[in-house]
Amino acid sequence: MKSAWVVVVAVCVVLTSAAFAQTPRQMGMGGAAIGVADDAGAWFQNPAGLGALNVACPTEGKEWAADAVAAYADAGDADAWLLTGSAWKPADRWGIGAGYVDGDEYGKSYGIGYGANWKTSPLSWGANLVVEDPDDAGSDTYFNLGFMYRFAVPEKAPIRLGLLIEDVTDQSDNGPYFDLGVAWPVAPQWLVAADITDITDETDDGPYFSGGVEYSFVGTGWKARAGFADTGDGHDLTLGAGYAFGNQWRVDAAWQNADEDDIWSVGAGYTW
Repeated sequence: MKSAWVVVVAVCVVLTSAAFAQTPRQMGMGGAAIGVADDAGAWFQNPAGLGALNVACPTEGKEWAADAVAAYADAGDADAWLLTGSAWKPADRWGIGAGYVDGDEYGKSYGIGYGANWKTSPLSWGANLVVEDPDDAGSDTYFNLGFMYRFAVPEKAPIRLGLLIEDVTDQSDNGPYFDLGVAWPVAPQWLVAADITDITDETDDGPYFSGGVEYSFVGTGWKARAGFADTGDGHDLTLGAGYAFGNQWRVDAAWQNADEDDIWSVGAGYTW
């Protein structure tokens, strides 16, 4: 099944809830995020990522680091706005996050998440609650669990392996759904991400395989992204780019070659 709003482009295994953390960055990488989950969208993409965000405190002495993204997406006859943010406390290795989506013709979605590292180990866990409130039906609340393990690699960032269990309480009458993701920094400039969602094929169209890459241009602030998003009927090409103004402000854009209407997404992020 495919959604066509905001930062919604990937296959949704729990109704439309996958819309949440589809920031322009994630969209540009084919929607893959379960193993990445290291920025503003982490609380939803995989709440276990809140135990080790890739967000450093920009001011010395601060106890918290946070990242937020506001984005707009257009899919021809439908559009949507997204606001999402995640924060963590590096000294204690736990974090929180929340998000809100207002989609034209689709209604609203919102939720919160929590994640923490397991003591001093490379394992973290997390949970979130997501409310889907469509315009033409009653609201539903979904409970999801996430886990992440970080494999240390000499002289490189760790490889992050994530597990997301969606709709744990079977609110959709087809759950729970099991998803796996990996984020592999193959080189200092290259990040490769891949997700396998609905592994047990509860939707009768899965499993879905999506992936992408992110390349950072050293010393310039620019990033380039490309990927493919599994729609159940095939794969859509995705492209994206981002530019950072110093250590706090950045802008991102993404495009998906969808079957009906191409999807465009633009957004701005801030780290503090």
